[in-house]
Amino acid sequence: MKKIARLWEKLDNNKVQCHVCANECTINEDKVGICRTRKNIDGELYTLIYGSMISQGSLDPIEKKPLYNFWPGHTAYSIASIGCSFRCLHCQNWSISQAIPDDDGKEGSYDFEDYKNRRMSLVEMNPKELTKKVVKSGAKTLAYTYNEPLIWHEWIIDTSKLLQKEGIKTILVTNGFSTPQATEELIEAGIDAANIDIKGITDEFYKKVCGVNSVKPVLDTAKRFKSNGIHVEITNLIIPDLNDSEKDIKKLCTWVMNNLGEGTPLHFSAYHPDYKMPSRERTPLKTLDNAYKIAKEVGLFFPYIGNARHHKGGNTYCPNCGEILIERQGYRFSKVQITEDKECGNCSYNIGELITGEINKKPSHRFNFF
Repeated sequence: MKKIARLWEKLDNNKVQCHVCANECTINEDKVGICRTRKNIDGELYTLIYGSMISQGSLDPIEKKPLYNFWPGHTAYSIASIGCSFRCLHCQNWSISQAIPDDDGKEGSYDFEDYKNRRMSLVEMNPKELTKKVVKSGAKTLAYTYNEPLIWHEWIIDTSKLLQKEGIKTILVTNGFSTPQATEELIEAGIDAANIDIKGITDEFYKKVCGVNSVKPVLDTAKRFKSNGIHVEITNLIIPDLNDSEKDIKKLCTWVMNNLGEGTPLHFSAYHPDYKMPSRERTPLKTLDNAYKIAKEVGLFFPYIGNARHHKGGNTYCPNCGEILIERQGYRFSKVQITEDKECGNCSYNIGELITGEINKKPSHRFNFF
C-alpha cells in the first residue's frame, strides 16, 4: 500500500532525493527510484509497498536464511515484498526482486518483453495483523527476506517494534546497501540479526554484476550493525570466473576477520546459472572446499558451505578443541554437543558469546506457506 516515505529531501523543480539505500536516487515527479518501489508523487516521496507482501508468510528453518549461530534449530516466520536496490545478473529471486508495484501496492508487473502481460497479486497487511499471525504461528523469529528488505524501510521500522513487544526476534536477509541514516534507524528499531550478502569484495564486481558503483556501503553497514550489537552473519555466493579467485576469497575472509571478528560466521554458497546467467558454470565443490580452508587458515571460527553437500561445511565446530558442537543433515540436527550453560560438551569451552539465543536441539521444521 502507498505511504509517505521516511528519509528523503525535497529538491528544486519538484524533484526529491531518497536516502534509504546507498543509491540515494534523485527522482523526478511521477517517477520511481532504482528499486521501483519509491515514487515521487506531486513532489513528495512515497513507498508503494508498505504492508504489501507476496504472501501472508511462510515458516522456514532459520538455517535457510542462512543463520547458523542465531537461535539454531528455530523457525523463522518469513515475509517478502517486491523490488530491489540492485540489478544482479544472477538473481535467483528475480521474479520478485525485479517486479514493479502499481501505485496502490496491490499488484506487481514486469517490464521484460516476455513478461509484460504477467501480473502478481500482493497481500496487504498492517503491522498489528502481521504481529498476530507471527505470534499465532509459534515462531520465535521473523525474517524480512527473499527480496531486498532495506527498501521496505518504513514497514520494518513499524513492525519490528510491535514484534519485539511479543518477544519475537527480527532478522534482515539483506544486500546491506544502506545509508548511515537508514542503518541508524534500523539499529534504533532494535533489529536483532542480519545475514548480509557481500556479493564480491571489489567495486569492479559490484559494477559489472550488481549494477551499483561500490561495495563500500555494504561493508560499512556490516560494521555498523556488528558494532551496535546486532548478530551478523555473512554470505558470499561464489560465481565461477567472477569472484572465485583465491585472492578475492582470501581478501573477503581477511576483511571479515579484521572488521567483524573471528566469531562471525561466513557462508560460502554455490552458484547455479539463473536469470541473465553471468556464468554458465555451477560452482565446483573444489572451489567451495578451498574457500572453507582459506577461511579457517585466516582464523575464522565458523565458515559454512551452502547449496552443496560438504563433509564439514554444514557443521558448527568448537573453536577450542575442534569437536562438533552441532552436526547438521540439511536443516536438521543429527548431533548437538552443547550444554545448557552453552559450553562445549567435550572441552567445556564457553560459546555463549558466539551462538546467540536458545538452541532448539530437536527442530521439527514444517515449511508451511500461508
